[in-house]
Amino acid sequence: MKKICAAIMADNVPFYQGDILEYVYGSERLQEIRVVADLFPERITSLNIDRLLPELKDVEAIFSCWGMLSLTEEQLDKMPNLKIVFYASGSVVGFSQLLMKRGIAICSAVDANAIPVAEFCLAQIILACKRAHTNSQLCNSGPWKQQDMPVGKGVYGETVALLGIGAISRHLIKLLKSLNLRIIAVSGYLAKDPAKAKEMGIDKLVTTEEAFSTAYVVSNHLPDKSTNKGVLQERHFSSMREGATFINTGRGAQVDELGLIKVLKSRFDLTALLDVQFPEPPIEGSELYTLKNVHMTSHIAGSINDEVRRMADFMISDFKRWAAVEQLLYAVDAKEMGGRA
Repeated sequence: MKKICAAIMADNVPFYQGDILEYVYGSERLQEIRVVADLFPERITSLNIDRLLPELKDVEAIFSCWGMLSLTEEQLDKMPNLKIVFYASGSVVGFSQLLMKRGIAICSAVDANAIPVAEFCLAQIILACKRAHTNSQLCNSGPWKQQDMPVGKGVYGETVALLGIGAISRHLIKLLKSLNLRIIAVSGYLAKDPAKAKEMGIDKLVTTEEAFSTAYVVSNHLPDKSTNKGVLQERHFSSMREGATFINTGRGAQVDELGLIKVLKSRFDLTALLDVQFPEPPIEGSELYTLKNVHMTSHIAGSINDEVRRMADFMISDFKRWAAVEQLLYAVDAKEMGGRA
């Protein structure tokens, strides 16, 4: 394999207090890149790119992660040999449009980032079917009588609804196949291809209304699009079955929060497991902090700590395929940039 001229490019990001590239790639994986690529000696950031651009004319590949720069036409003009970007994170919407317009390929670790979210949801679904969160909270409040404690329907034969079918849902369906659960889903693009839905392991495609009123657990995986803001409303939550659970690892802004709170205040049998909120964290005084049937986590479902290295591994492996002129596994399809649902 010939060595390809490559560069590391990313700013640090507010949500991580430290070097984001060191966090995602780590010294071992950065060294692995140096073995297979002629790596530019400096990391490219928004602070030094204009100074370094004259030295980047031979760069063919960029490795990045959260904090990838949105390159301008003028900057790209000075990188005439750039052919591909390996992005060790999820969505590429923020920086990809101009690159794709110029025919520069992008590989994304969105599939790698989907794995821990799907694993998190699998755990929450199993616990929700047992009503474990409610049961545990009451157990911790003092002595109990077994016959008085709330328990769920259990996993066997129950119905789980997935809102949106993207990378996370696709992986989650694979994990759920080991359980005897009925999977229903809300998906606009699969509605045109029900045979594909069956092939994926979805038992039935339904409307959002049917998902909430039918499933014992509803898990939100809608794509992060402006058209999905506030689409999950009070009427949906009020229609949920006795003892049902709503899981949100999608986006907090997709939920009508006031409507959700209103329902939860009158339906203590319902449970909301919120890994995302809007804003994040909720404002001081929000009733999400005090409602006993709300259980929040601090956006931990996605790749964290050891898990982020999987994203780097996916991109390094695709770089090796690209350098060997082999088929890429994680190339972004421009036709799907709008996000599936």
